[in-house]
Amino acid sequence: MISTPRLIALACLGVVSSLNAAGEDLSPDTSIDITLDWSQQPNGWRYPMAIHVPNGEPPASGLPVCILLHGNGGNGAGMLPGFIGLLPCHALVAPSGYASSWNICGEGSDAPDLEMIADLVDRLQTFDNVDPNRIRILGTSNGSALANRILLENDDPGIDRIAAVVSQLVTAQRHDDAFFRPGGTTQPSAAFCGYDVEVEPVPGRRYLGICNVNDPVIRYDGGPGPGGLFFLEARDSAFQIARSQGYEGQPISGSGERIGRSNVFVYDYLDGRVVHLRGDAGHGMNAVQREYVRDFFDGCAVPPPCPADFNGDGRVNGADLGLLAAAWQTAAGDLDGDGTTGGSDVGLLLVAWGECPGDQP
Repeated sequence: MISTPRLIALACLGVVSSLNAAGEDLSPDTSIDITLDWSQQPNGWRYPMAIHVPNGEPPASGLPVCILLHGNGGNGAGMLPGFIGLLPCHALVAPSGYASSWNICGEGSDAPDLEMIADLVDRLQTFDNVDPNRIRILGTSNGSALANRILLENDDPGIDRIAAVVSQLVTAQRHDDAFFRPGGTTQPSAAFCGYDVEVEPVPGRRYLGICNVNDPVIRYDGGPGPGGLFFLEARDSAFQIARSQGYEGQPISGSGERIGRSNVFVYDYLDGRVVHLRGDAGHGMNAVQREYVRDFFDGCAVPPPCPADFNGDGRVNGADLGLLAAAWQTAAGDLDGDGTTGGSDVGLLLVAWGECPGDQP
């Protein structure tokens, strides 16, 4: 897979770009044309983009934007429903990767995804209703691996928060007590997949890593995994990232701090600037972890218009009831404001059963 410095990418990879005119707002109908060419697509390939923008007047400083990165086999449009309700005050932009994947090492795509992300961030920062200093990244699985690459390789100061869900760092990115990016073509047969150029991550960002001890795809304890990669142990991955952001102490030992009565445990470095959540939600997130994501991204003073819609699909149904049950006796499913999830919250969810009111997707 190919990763080149951005200046070379702009000159040689055929970025098709037109800067936004002054006074333009980001909207669900905005056309963001990022077309790149590489060995698999010598005539160029345009990244599909799915966009959601919340209704109402944006803050004076502009909306925060979260770029959502899907897992292997997924697409951008499929990411939106699960996060519209979770991040109701964020604009959401969800690109789709070539061959339904992101280029890390042994995937089906050799696309220059880091160049696409850099160009996308540049575009988003030009819209009048976007806060250029609150561009966030959230990736799941293969998208989480791309989020980790962005953390290490992208130096745009406007990217202030990154969440990586169910994929920690790999030894290709962290070895010999340093961080690395690919210096050219990479493949599983190459030493460290070809990640051979040392990098220094930008300081000052906030990072959230979520991994689960029962993940059947990417082992919490590290080891071989998808794409021909070898993964770090999840807690060590968080510790190494904390070190990159200025932490000078020892790794947090023990089981971490439990959230309520859930099976989610927090490892907090640098007063919340780097956080690892250890859970048991397999290759995904439970309600407690999703609530932590909401709090981590912050920037929202407006309550969700349909609070019982825990998965953000625009309706209250059995899926939301399941998420509420998973949050039992924690604050994650609290609908009545008493600080915990219990029988009264079930009653409120049943009252709200069906389509959400208002301008839901």
